Amino acid sequence: MDIDLLNILFIGGLISIFGLIAMMAALQLKIYKYKKRIYFIRRDRERCNELLFTAKDGFFCFVAPDQKVKDPQKGIKEKCSRRLAVMLNLKNGTASSFADVCAVFYKDDAIRLKKYANLLQQDGLAFEDILEVKGQSSFVCVYGNRVQDAENNLYCDVIWFRDVSAEVARLNDLETEKKAEQEKVKQLENMVDGLDSPLWLRDENLNLLVVNKKYVEYAGKSSKEEVLNQNIEINNNKGEAVARALAQTAQKNKRKQKKLLNIVQKGAVQNYELYENPYFMGDMLDKIGTVGYLVNNTELENAKRDFKANQNSHLEILGVLGTAFAIFDEKTNLYFYNTSFKTLWGLDSDFLEKNPSYMQFIETIRLHKLLPPVPDFKAFKEDEMKVFGGLWKIEEDLLHIPDGRTIHRFRMPHPNGVIFAYDDVSDRLATMRRLNDLMSIQKDILDNLSDSVLIFGANQHLKFYNKAYLKLWTSTREKMEDEPKLETVVEQQKLFFSNIDDWQNFKQAILQNIMSGQQFELVRDDKVKIKVSPRIFYDRSVMVTYTII
Repeated sequence: MDIDLLNILFIGGLISIFGLIAMMAALQLKIYKYKKRIYFIRRDRERCNELLFTAKDGFFCFVAPDQKVKDPQKGIKEKCSRRLAVMLNLKNGTASSFADVCAVFYKDDAIRLKKYANLLQQDGLAFEDILEVKGQSSFVCVYGNRVQDAENNLYCDVIWFRDVSAEVARLNDLETEKKAEQEKVKQLENMVDGLDSPLWLRDENLNLLVVNKKYVEYAGKSSKEEVLNQNIEINNNKGEAVARALAQTAQKNKRKQKKLLNIVQKGAVQNYELYENPYFMGDMLDKIGTVGYLVNNTELENAKRDFKANQNSHLEILGVLGTAFAIFDEKTNLYFYNTSFKTLWGLDSDFLEKNPSYMQFIETIRLHKLLPPVPDFKAFKEDEMKVFGGLWKIEEDLLHIPDGRTIHRFRMPHPNGVIFAYDDVSDRLATMRRLNDLMSIQKDILDNLSDSVLIFGANQHLKFYNKAYLKLWTSTREKMEDEPKLETVVEQQKLFFSNIDDWQNFKQAILQNIMSGQQFELVRDDKVKIKVSPRIFYDRSVMVTYTII
C-alpha cells in the first residue's frame, strides 16, 4: 500500500511537472506573440514618426496626458518636429519650446500666434493665418487643430507650419500685375469716357456689354449700370432699334455697317452717322460681337450747306469776271468755266459741256496751236498733271503762245480740285517794254548831262542818279545802289562842309529847301559853289539838280 501511494504520488508529480512545463511553454508562446505585436507597433509608430518628421510641413505639438489610464505624464508636453526646426532655423532644434518658435516672428505676428495657441488649447478652436519670419523675408502659413479619438479623449493640439514664401511672392506679383491691369483698364475707360460720341460694345447675342458716359447722357439715364440693366438701345424717331438691327447686319456680313439718322432732339433735327463694327470674341473665332458709335454731324452738314451756297455764289462771281477761270475736279474733269475761259481759248460749247478732262483740254488747245511749243510733249503732260493732288499753294507762270500773246497763268488748290486762272497780259507787257525803253533813253540822256542829277520817289528813297553826281560828290555806286533815303544822301555830303559848326541845323535847312522845291546855293570847303535846283513832280517824286557856278 505504501508502494502504491508512492507510485501515485510519483505519477501525480510527473503530471504536475508536465502540466507546469506545458503552462510555461504556453506562457512563453504568449509572451513571444506579445513581443512580436509590440515590435510591429513600435515599428509602425517609428514609421509614422519618421513620416511626420520628413513631411513638407513642420509641426509643433502640445501632447496631453492619456485620459484612459493612469498616465505618469502629469502635464502638457511640447514637441517640435525636425522639419519645423530646420524651417525656422531654431537654435535648439527639436528641443525648442513654443516660446522659441514665437520668437522668430515679428512682434505682432508672435502675439497673434500665442493667442491662436491659447484658443486651441483651451477651446479646441482651429485657426489658419500667414506670418512673416523676422529678417528672412519669408512667410509661413500656420494652421492649428485638435487631435482626439472617437470618444473625444484628447490626444494633442498641433500647430502646423508651411513655408509659403514663394506663394506669397507670387501673390504679391499677381497683386501688382492686377493693379497695373486695373490702371490700364481705368485709363482705357477714361479715354473712352472722354470721347464726344456715344460708344458701346455688344456680346455675341448683341446685348450691350459696355457703354461710355456719352451714351449714358444720350440715353438720358444717370449711370452706366442703369443703361446696361435696361439694355437701352439707340432708336430712331419711330422707336425702332436701328442700332441693334445694324449690328445684326454687321455680325452677319462680318463687315462694318453705316447708317445715316435724322433724330429730333429738343425740337431740332440732328444729323447722325451710326456705325456698327464686328469683332471676334475669344480665341475660337466662333463668337462675333460688335463695337458701335454714334457721330453727330449736324454742324458739319450745316457747314457743308453753307459752304455749297458760298461756293455757288463765288462761282457766279467768277462767271462774270473778265479773267478766264476754269475748275478741274480731283478726277481732272472740267467742273466749272466762265465765258472768258471759253473765249480766250476759242473752245466750243459742246466740247465744254461734255466735262472734258484736263488732258483733253491740253490736247485741244495744242491742235488749235495755242499751246507753247515744248520739246517733249509727253514730259510736259506729266508735269502738268502733278498739280492734281500735289498743289498746296498758288503757282503762277507765263505762257507764250504761238499767236504772239502772253498769258499769265495762276493755279491754286480748290476743295473740288484745282482752279486755273488765265489773264492775257500781252498789251500790258508791250506797254511795260515801251516804258522801259523810254526810261532807258531818259537814263542815257541824264547820264550824259554835265549837271549832277538825283531823283527820289514819293517815299524819299533814291530812284536814279547819274555819273556826274558821283564825280561831283566823290561818291560810289555801292553807296547809291541800295536806294538810300534823301536824308542819308545829304548826310553823305557832310565831308565837304567841315567848316559848318551846327551840321544838324544846316542839314535840316537843306532838306527843307529840297522838299519845298526852293532853289539855294552851297559853298563847299574846297570853295566850289553849287546851285541846288529841286523840282517836285505831280506824284510827289523829287528831282534835284546840282550845277557848279
